[in-house]
Amino acid sequence: MAFRILGSREDAQDAAQEVYMRIWQGLPAFRNESKFSTWLYRVVVNTCLNRKRQLRRQLQMVDDERLLETLPEPSLEPLRQALKNERNNKIWAAVDSLSDKYRLVISLFYQEELSYAEISDLLMLPIGTVKAHLNRARVALAKMLPDTNGE
Repeated sequence: MAFRILGSREDAQDAAQEVYMRIWQGLPAFRNESKFSTWLYRVVVNTCLNRKRQLRRQLQMVDDERLLETLPEPSLEPLRQALKNERNNKIWAAVDSLSDKYRLVISLFYQEELSYAEISDLLMLPIGTVKAHLNRARVALAKMLPDTNGE
């Protein structure tokens, strides 16, 4: 999740260390009013968004690998797998170009496989807003990626 928000493995690793410390220090205050995973995601998101604001102030462009890492499915021949990887790379590159709120909702829904309700709790948004953000993100992606055949 940190990588999806920050876009850099190094920044994500730094943020993860900070998250571990915040979780460790905040664990006694956890009140079990929500699932632990929801609380953990919230800490990750808040930490990463704060870190992103700090990094914007320091703005230093660094090319990094933004390839979607997938393990090849053994049943697919190499050409089909290469085409699938290329399509996935294009899709996630397009996702990376979305605004933060849409990129975050897409990542939580498709990569983390969270439900609307879980995303709503995590981002402290009404479910209708989560659905609207997800729909708008899909529409924007469809415009950017007309050759993906609705996948």
